[in-house]
Amino acid sequence: MPEKKLLLHICCAPCATGVINKLKSDGGFDITGLYYNPNIHPSAENEARKNSVITLSKDENIRVLHDDLIMLDYWKENLEGDKDRRCRFCYSIRIDHVAKTAKEMGFDAFTTSLLISPWQDHEKIREIAEAVQKKYGVLFLYQDFRPFYREGKNEAWKRGYYLQKYCGCVFSYSESDHKKKPVYNF
Repeated sequence: MPEKKLLLHICCAPCATGVINKLKSDGGFDITGLYYNPNIHPSAENEARKNSVITLSKDENIRVLHDDLIMLDYWKENLEGDKDRRCRFCYSIRIDHVAKTAKEMGFDAFTTSLLISPWQDHEKIREIAEAVQKKYGVLFLYQDFRPFYREGKNEAWKRGYYLQKYCGCVFSYSESDHKKKPVYNF
């Protein structure tokens, strides 16, 4: 039986490491990644994460597509305040884009590495992905990857991937109390 062509939205290399390992162990998937994260601010942070994903793609021997859109102005002008609304928008724009790309490029299914993080709203991500599955008519491959989070993060650390210190947007940067986060001026 031929492998299913799967488009994996990659939020970052540490999260993708665990997801890719799990999908490869399951078998049956021809995995292509899609790095699309217009929520990552500033551009220096986005580049650090993207470069780590490029290294991951070589290490795992998978193709990764890149869409370099950054929406800092949109975030600053429209999404300050209500964190729930901001996060819903952030999930929606990325998941919609991966499903649309999967449809346009003839993939059998899509999923997202966001489903591995214990820090993300798993149920909201699943709800959005199931809705865009219907919108585009391409299968959403649902798996709860959270049990593989620590293993993937440890492997990413061993490989020397960039380990970010905040979720990604300008607001999550200011909300993060990580003592090793980089200093950025927005």
